[in-house]
Amino acid sequence: MKKIYRYTVMLALAVCVLGSCKKMDEVYKDFIVPGGLTYAGRVTSPVIQSGRQRIKISWLRGADPNVNLARIFWNNYKDSVNVPIPATGDTISVIIGNLEEKPYTFVARTYDNKGNKSVPVELLAESFGDKYQSFLVTRPVVQSENSGTVLTINWSNANKSGGAYVTEVEYTNTANVTAVKRFSVDELSSVISDYKPGTTYRYRTEYRPGASIDPFYTGYTTQIVAFKIPKAGLVVTADSFAATSQLANGGGPPGYAFDDDLNTFWHTHHTPAPVPTFPHWLMVDLKKNYNITRVELVCRAGATGVTNSFTIFTLQGSLNGTTWTDYESYTLVQKDQAQSFALKSIPKMRYFRIYATAGGAVHTSLAEFTVFGYE
Repeated sequence: MKKIYRYTVMLALAVCVLGSCKKMDEVYKDFIVPGGLTYAGRVTSPVIQSGRQRIKISWLRGADPNVNLARIFWNNYKDSVNVPIPATGDTISVIIGNLEEKPYTFVARTYDNKGNKSVPVELLAESFGDKYQSFLVTRPVVQSENSGTVLTINWSNANKSGGAYVTEVEYTNTANVTAVKRFSVDELSSVISDYKPGTTYRYRTEYRPGASIDPFYTGYTTQIVAFKIPKAGLVVTADSFAATSQLANGGGPPGYAFDDDLNTFWHTHHTPAPVPTFPHWLMVDLKKNYNITRVELVCRAGATGVTNSFTIFTLQGSLNGTTWTDYESYTLVQKDQAQSFALKSIPKMRYFRIYATAGGAVHTSLAEFTVFGYE
């Protein structure tokens, strides 16, 4: 009896389910297209690019030979544009202009010659304009120096996430003609080989947000080029120097640190006693006023690991050789390679002084220093 009852219940449930399905079929039968729906081939591999108050949309033609029209919708289908699709060609593209500066959502559909349409493809992009351009920042120059006709520009990091694309440099070349060179924002150092010495250059940064089809530019910034201040005829003095005790090693007078010869070096007084202690200083009269950008120092040869030279120093400047101004202070690493120390404020001075305040011994030395700047 229990089995008969169970089978009876299951049969009743099956009848109910079949009855329900029949009713659902009655409800949806008016929406079923005999033979099924036919869709046109949809937009394939779309690429969307921003622009100045416009957008470019491109896609591959696709494999459906019957597709002859595409329609792009935006603003919640309030606006649209028709794009005829030719029978031949690989890529279809359209530029939608007169767009307000803002983000957009586009919907692309294709249609075939039988009136069938494709499934929609949604595309996101942003139109840019004057508002965007007003916030652009020029890529900063860290340092620009020339050696003869070779101009080297060291750059700070560019705002690549904001669309920075290239930096454009306009300069005067050796033929006295204005020239333009463009450098990738991935370059940290750029070289121009036909620069006319003594001239300025100007630069700006080009932005292309969202792989924009249109460039956006910052304003121009004019840059003065620094150079190695010639050493010939300049006089170097120091708080003291070893008159005879270091001569056999190539050391002694302060001028040895300003002769472009790394085999000679300045050495403070060594013997006989008394031996002067820190601070020690080394000064050059530049003969005229310069804006100083940096100094390059080279320790005495074989300095790596040696602790008997100065390690802490301040760069000082003066217009009269009497009243001194302290600028940045630095640490000098005892090594053989040249070390560069930039002056953030780019002060104007005639007299330039390295003022050493500490080191591994009471005496100190320096193989070479070179001053960079501009008039």
